[in-house]
Amino acid sequence: MKLFPSINPVIAGGAGRIFGPGPAELLARTRATGSLHAAAAEMGMAYSKATRIIRTAEDGLGHALLERKRGGTAGGGSALTFEAELLLARYDAWRTEAAATAESLYERRFSRLGCVVMASGESRRFGSNKLTAPFAGSTVLEHTLAALPSDLLDVRVVTRSADVAALAESCGATAVLHDGPLQSDTIRAGLAAIGDAPACLFVPGDQPLLSEASVRVLVLTAAENPDAIIRLAHDGAPGSPVIWPCDCLDELAALEGDVGGSELLRTRPHLASRVILVEAARACELLDIDTPEQLEELERYVLRRTP
Repeated sequence: MKLFPSINPVIAGGAGRIFGPGPAELLARTRATGSLHAAAAEMGMAYSKATRIIRTAEDGLGHALLERKRGGTAGGGSALTFEAELLLARYDAWRTEAAATAESLYERRFSRLGCVVMASGESRRFGSNKLTAPFAGSTVLEHTLAALPSDLLDVRVVTRSADVAALAESCGATAVLHDGPLQSDTIRAGLAAIGDAPACLFVPGDQPLLSEASVRVLVLTAAENPDAIIRLAHDGAPGSPVIWPCDCLDELAALEGDVGGSELLRTRPHLASRVILVEAARACELLDIDTPEQLEELERYVLRRTP
């Protein structure tokens, strides 16, 4: 359901509004009936009011809109002037384009953000797939996914592992299997999967202490600053996740090699200048996992904080 009504732009003059959807309908009905009186009746409008509306528009626009025909076998009536026909044609085209623009803006501002969970790593230092490793009662990936609210994000878990894909699907997330070995391959597969999203949040799958509260603040900050690149940080040190606005997604998709968005920020100052940092409540939210020892340390931290 759309939150905006049909778009009805108005033309204003020195005395205020002089033409809009009401006068346009009145002219169109006059054209169809051949009578301003009949047009007003069809609209449930007093003839005196209809006459006043047309005169106000004519005074503001500086030209006549109706040619009034009196008497004769047909009993008189009204016809649109050339200027009125031209005005209606331009107004209808304007209104159609305005509605299309509003539709596009609505989709951009009110749609869920795309979310790409980067889950294609080989976990070489870990020794096995770290995303499926047990962690604090579930798995690493499940903890990460729990921080990604489905009411705000259209989540895609992008992976080369069938086990990770199955785990993601069991959590209600959509898995995207691909075979590209590089970080840029994962980014491209994720962006292809989310389609025309208004923006995209990229989050590593091995960030299990990320909180939903921080993700919600990231999304709110992106809504308030739709052209900015939003990064989670702690004490001013940036990390992940990162929200990229839609106008940057083509540049991300064009990356080559084993690099990600950080490479764009490093090499393109015009993008780096658009970064806004959002402070996480705890530094541990930004930590990812590379080794079993790091996993054990994070699990001990979670257990210490659990009543």
